[in-house]
Amino acid sequence: MIDRVRLSRRRLLGGAVVVGAVWALARPIAANAAVDEPAALVDAFYATLLDAMKRGPELGFEGRYQLIDPSLSQTFDVATMCRIAVGPDWTAMSGEKKGELLLTFHRYIVTTYAARFRSFVGQRFAIGELKEAGEGRMLLATQLIRSNGEMVELNYLFRNHDGAWRVIDIYLAGAISQMAQMRAEFAQSLRAGGADALMASLEQKILDLKKEA
Repeated sequence: MIDRVRLSRRRLLGGAVVVGAVWALARPIAANAAVDEPAALVDAFYATLLDAMKRGPELGFEGRYQLIDPSLSQTFDVATMCRIAVGPDWTAMSGEKKGELLLTFHRYIVTTYAARFRSFVGQRFAIGELKEAGEGRMLLATQLIRSNGEMVELNYLFRNHDGAWRVIDIYLAGAISQMAQMRAEFAQSLRAGGADALMASLEQKILDLKKEA
């Protein structure tokens, strides 16, 4: 088990429906070099977050951002996560707007980690079972173990694209799809003003997170 940090546990009922379908398909798989990659990726990402926390005050927000960014990009398929979070509105956007939104979304994700993973108070993570989840996907179970012993499930949905495994969703508390949660949050901005309104909303979230940090 590796020392780790707390993540958000905000609830979204719709996410529980999504994860139910994923777990229904999931089944254990035998260990080999190919399927070990997801666990290795998450382990390395957690190690980066631990470093950011332990050196949080020394690095400051910008230092943590620069430390986390390459590791997150290596672990997460941010482009796919953005498309999932935006939903059907994505297909109607121009290529230029998609590119702009993807860059803003990427900055928002990295900023979230850099802002929240800023201090270490004895948290730990345990990486658990890896299961097939159908359609070339796998689900990796992990646990966040807080300093008081409380355990929170954090499960990572991986997709294999061009021979590389990358995270495309995270299930908070083991049952809440982060992408479904984001889609619900993004819907109002998209209805109000499309990609521009969503980018403005994300920029405000980025500013708020920096202030929090």
